[in-house]
Amino acid sequence: MHYLFQNCAIVGALLTLVVQPAGAAEVVGNSPPWLISNGQHDGGVFMPRNIRKTLENGTRSPDGRPGPNYWQNHSDHSIRISLDPVSHKVQGEQDIVYTNNSPDPLPILLFRMYMNAHRPEAIREQQVDAAFFTQGIIVEDVSIDGVTKAWNDPKSPLAGLNGPGSTLHGVLLDKPLAPKGSVRIHMRWHYVLVKDAGWKEGALGKGSFFLAYFYPRITNYSDYGGWDTTPFTLGREFNNDFNTYNVEVVMPQDYVVWATGELQNPGEVLQPAVREALAASRSSDKVLTLAEAAEVRAGKVTARGDRLVWKWQADNVPDFAIAISNEYRWQAASAVVDPKTGRRASVQAAYPDGATDFRPMVEVAQKALTWASTVYPGVPYPYPKTTIVLGSADEEYPMMVNDSSNLGSPEAAKLPENVFTGFVAAHEILHSWFPFYMGINEKRYPFMDEGWTTAFEYLRNRDVLGVPAADALFREFRVNRVGWAATNFANDLPIITPHDSLFGQSSVFAFNQYGKAALGYLALKDLLGETAFRTALHEFMTRWHGKRPLPWDMFNSFNTAGVGNHDWFFNNWFFGYNYMDLTLAGVSADGTGRIVTVRNAGGLALPFDLVLDYTDGSSDRIHQTPAVWQSDGRIAQVKLVGSKELRAARIDTGIFVDFNPGDNTWRP
Repeated sequence: MHYLFQNCAIVGALLTLVVQPAGAAEVVGNSPPWLISNGQHDGGVFMPRNIRKTLENGTRSPDGRPGPNYWQNHSDHSIRISLDPVSHKVQGEQDIVYTNNSPDPLPILLFRMYMNAHRPEAIREQQVDAAFFTQGIIVEDVSIDGVTKAWNDPKSPLAGLNGPGSTLHGVLLDKPLAPKGSVRIHMRWHYVLVKDAGWKEGALGKGSFFLAYFYPRITNYSDYGGWDTTPFTLGREFNNDFNTYNVEVVMPQDYVVWATGELQNPGEVLQPAVREALAASRSSDKVLTLAEAAEVRAGKVTARGDRLVWKWQADNVPDFAIAISNEYRWQAASAVVDPKTGRRASVQAAYPDGATDFRPMVEVAQKALTWASTVYPGVPYPYPKTTIVLGSADEEYPMMVNDSSNLGSPEAAKLPENVFTGFVAAHEILHSWFPFYMGINEKRYPFMDEGWTTAFEYLRNRDVLGVPAADALFREFRVNRVGWAATNFANDLPIITPHDSLFGQSSVFAFNQYGKAALGYLALKDLLGETAFRTALHEFMTRWHGKRPLPWDMFNSFNTAGVGNHDWFFNNWFFGYNYMDLTLAGVSADGTGRIVTVRNAGGLALPFDLVLDYTDGSSDRIHQTPAVWQSDGRIAQVKLVGSKELRAARIDTGIFVDFNPGDNTWRP
């Protein structure tokens, strides 16, 4: 850690010199651009100078569409890896063809080396035990366009960046990579897989393994920030390009391999009966058990041979993950994900016998894919398959889910059997749209993937569990559990606050990016109404499918989708220092009825219900959308027509958990 910080001034100066994108905004003084208040709002939401520059350069448009000069870089990965089940050594060899679609010549290539987070010297924002430490990923040799390069050159001006424990590694090119040019990198590397202890990758058991973030890749180079130089610190997620993958996994016989993408050679790695059952499952709603763990170990599942090569291929995805086991049950079916064409997606699950809460997993995933493809987001699942593997991460990957068993957990105990495990799995499957169908910078703007996914999760739970149970689960798991308390003022930070400017997995991440952002999207749905909200969401997704949208592209897309301009709402929910606290200030009479006055102490434009109880025993419930706060964000008056005598009135904010519910009731 000390070594990295000691060299940061030199490295920072070099990166500024050689990798700043064309026309990039300059940061003045000590103020980061997202905190500069210069009044340049143009009547809309605040836009940092680097984002404004993308409009000037034509890579993005003020209406929220990709601009005429939009670009994003791309890699083609060809990877061959092997895993020794005894030593846990992963050996890799790969070719990367990296294409520079930017208008900028690139003097360096900047690699992501996620496995270096295991080195003792690495920067981390979570505690780990000694079993987590390794030597990281060891690059044995590298060549660029056939010319051998020194991976660790102490004389390189990038040596400070490339120190022990760095999850970034820069290589100075012999000549800059020209715009529209490509370069071929050949690498050999290895690392040792540690026991998985919730770190999203590792050894799951004696014969089960999950490989994630395992291979070197070129870090993202963007039109709004140049090279992404934020280190991987275990506390935030990812920002990868859309790439193509051809991956070969070499394993001894009697180990089954699952991975992102489609298996290209089932006839070479599976015995005929298993291969035929797998093929049959792709056109069937019925769950088929392709293999029991005992059958795998007995040599009845994989082809015979000392070493088998499992070949996988995936296009236009931002990452690649692999699961391997000789002790898991393997089940499969499929689900119709596009009713118009009848297209199906394969749904598979792999888990040990003891994980009884995983036994209905294929059915859970089938229903989640069908619901998400037709209801919310209501865009057909974009991939040919998905696989849910029992691990410990509760994490999503393209076409893969690594979920833990929740048997005996406090959360699961509060719900009917297996409901919580299904709830978590559905959440990870819903990530297929955000951040994979839409290329989200998760480390900087996680509210664009976690927030949308959590909103969809809630809407799915309403349909699957019923409204009361879904509301209770959301309040408990997405709001109360993360410390919504009077002393937790960090939760008042604006949602737009870049997550990579914060350190640590504090409650501001757990609430802001999940619960609070989801509530913002659900409040927007309430404001617009079902039809207009769906129209705007689909317009945004159509514009940015397979591309890299920013929050401003999202806000502007909603504003120009034919449903009206709602900058006031976006400013309130995503840019303001607001929280959830309404007060029923009083009820007064006027000539034709009564006026209920509601004050917004917290400032967030919340929807709410007025619940009116009359002395004759009857009651009314009157819904108010966030529009009630548009003209005056601090006070709203609701006109009641009628002559019934009120016994009491109260505010019901539902899942929008009120900070101080004690002042939500009025009595005469």
